[in-house]
Amino acid sequence: MKATFEIKRTLLLLIAGSLSVVGTAAAELESRAESPVGVRAEAWLALPSWPSLNDLQPAAGGSFKQIGYGLGAAAHWPVRQLGNGDLMLGIEGAIMATDSDVPALLDELLARHGYVAVSAKWMAGRARNVSLDAGLGYHLVDIAQLETDYRSAGEFETWEESAVGLFVGATWDAGASKPGGDGGLSLGLKVHFVDFGTVRDEDVFIRPVLGTDAGELAGPIYALQIGYRWR
Repeated sequence: MKATFEIKRTLLLLIAGSLSVVGTAAAELESRAESPVGVRAEAWLALPSWPSLNDLQPAAGGSFKQIGYGLGAAAHWPVRQLGNGDLMLGIEGAIMATDSDVPALLDELLARHGYVAVSAKWMAGRARNVSLDAGLGYHLVDIAQLETDYRSAGEFETWEESAVGLFVGATWDAGASKPGGDGGLSLGLKVHFVDFGTVRDEDVFIRPVLGTDAGELAGPIYALQIGYRWR
């Protein structure tokens, strides 16, 4: 029996802990860098859109929603100042989900996606308020039936997979007027490129839901981020 998503989230936290070594090294470099930019932390609400998830054809019929939801966070440290920009390195991660109208024996069928990544930001502009982003992440995804009745909450996982993928993106620190010591609204967009292969029923509860081949699940995954940053 495969691990539930709660166990996999624990795995994500363990991976994030190991990646914190990167943050420690970056913090040491920060003390040597002659940059007005300090540590930048951010938390956001995510609105993911996953075209290949929408294109899946489950054996039970129905489809996944066009837009999902999620939460994410990141921390980056300055490592070098070059010209009119600052290079920052750090870690980030998010947990996202997308609902569906696929008929299931339990209340609903949900696709869940989480990742942790080592990432870089190139902060540009006089106020260092616009960044180009890139990173390498470890992704986990599963599709599970959920029972949402509070009297009998539970789940049955039908498929899960993991993969490593790249992402690129951009972030705007709205209203920022100086390089450091500033907080406020942040807006971002990331595009993840990752391939999870064929989606199918790995475990069947009473009757098939996904079938033997519901299609290929891969990037791009588009994620709009609306959050708050501290720097």
